[in-house]
Amino acid sequence: MAESLLADFASQARIAGVTVDVHPESGDPAHAICNVAKRVEADLVVVGNKGMSGVRRVLGSVPNTVAHEAPCSVLIAQTT
Repeated sequence: MAESLLADFASQARIAGVTVDVHPESGDPAHAICNVAKRVEADLVVVGNKGMSGVRRVLGSVPNTVAHEAPCSVLIAQTT
């Protein structure tokens, strides 16, 4: 299911004229993002700020973990 959703989003981006490379990865989302960033030698990772407040911030959130573990710059966009 996740791979078909990913393919659908990639297709929509391509229709809009965006160049897309898809890198499916399983496991914890934050670590998966960091693993792909390392593998493709990314210059920048962009994540939304969902989970950056309240209990999730204390327990750990995807954007917080990515910000601390990514091998490159991280932009946390305001999405909530």
